[in-house]
Formats: sequence, C-alpha cells, structure tokens
Amino acid sequence: MSSLNRWLCFFLWSFLTVSATAQSFWFGPKLGGTMTFQRWNNFSPNPLLTPAYDIFIESYSEDSPSALFASVGYHTRGSGIRTTSFFGDPLGTQGFKFNNVVLELGGKRFITTENRANAYYMIGVRGEYTVSTNLEQYERFLNPFYPHNDFVEKIVYGASVGGGIEYSFGEFYHGFLEVSIGPDFANQYFQPPINNVIDPYTGMKTNLSERQIRNVSIEVRAGLKLLRKVIYE
Repeated sequence: MSSLNRWLCFFLWSFLTVSATAQSFWFGPKLGGTMTFQRWNNFSPNPLLTPAYDIFIESYSEDSPSALFASVGYHTRGSGIRTTSFFGDPLGTQGFKFNNVVLELGGKRFITTENRANAYYMIGVRGEYTVSTNLEQYERFLNPFYPHNDFVEKIVYGASVGGGIEYSFGEFYHGFLEVSIGPDFANQYFQPPINNVIDPYTGMKTNLSERQIRNVSIEVRAGLKLLRKVIYE
C-alpha cells in the first residue's frame, strides 16, 4: 500500500499544479467503457470490455484554446480466452483482469472554440498501480500456462492520445464525449523461464518460456465539466 500512497500523493501534487495555473478551473467526473487488449509474447488473446471511472481537473482560460488536465481513475485491463467444446460449441470466455488505479497528466487543444460544440485533441502520460486481479480464481486448475499473481507487475506506465467533442450547456456546465487509445510502455506481467513444470494435460514435465504481457486500451468516455470561476470585482 505504500506504493499506492505515493501514487495518490503524486496525483494530489498534480491536482494542485493544474489548479495553480489559474484560480479558475474545470472539474468533474467521466465514465465510460474500455476495450482492453493484451499481447502475451507472440499471442494475442481476445479483448475484454470493461468499465472505466475517472475524476479530473482541467485548467481554465478565456483566451487560450489549450488546457492542462490531471485525472485519477479506476480501470480494468485484461484479455480473455474463449473456450469451446469438443464439437466446437462455445463454452464461454476466461477473462484475466488487472484492476488498476490510473493517474494521468496531459494537455488538450481545441480545434474550434466559437461554436456550441467544439472538437479537441489531447495527449497524456499515464502511471498505473495494480490493486487487485482475478487470477486467483484460476489457481485451483493448477494450470501452469495461466498467469499467476506472483508475476504481476504492480506499476505500469504508458501514453494516451485521442480527441473528442465538447458541448456547452452554459457558462458553468459543459458535457463531452471522447475517444482515446492508450498503449503501455511497461509490462503488466513478467514471468521468467521456469523449468520442470508438470503439464496437467499430459502429466509430463515441461519447461515454461519467459512470458511478457503488455496492455493496449481503447476507451470511450462521457463526462461533465463544472467551472469553478473566480470573479474579481
């Protein structure tokens, strides 16, 4: 938990930094869904659809089309393996989920600013801390080919790029819809080679090669921006 506390302190510092750029600022929630992909060495399992929850703060300026933002959220990364019967009938999907606290810092720039609905693009950097997984539910199968909690990388990082449309409901209330893609630059999972493991299907000993798992996520989120505006008299 000490690592998580450091990440939360970093977000608080980021929050205050963005706030300090102007006494007026935007803040609010954004909710949506994620299509999360993973690369397991040279194998790509099926993607999973998972929810995403964030709160954010964004700098405010009446004159500039650019803004800085910071956000903290709870996102699930992962992938799934679809299983079928001997006759090819689908039996379901085994999902491997990594539940992460996500801290993001970035900037956005509006392409248009004079309309009620204005388009923008954005870029950010992310740091994520894995607070839990669902890998323990597969331990009872004693299958060495499944990921194991012992090899989960708690801290990962990456980038996000995307864009969206922001709609003005009034001076103090805006809504928006945005789409982003977020590749990770660090592994979510790293397992070194392991020798002399019992294969549950054959009963023979086998060697497991090194395994690296890395995330890529496509996110669609809708949000509400509330303006805290300081008016000087």
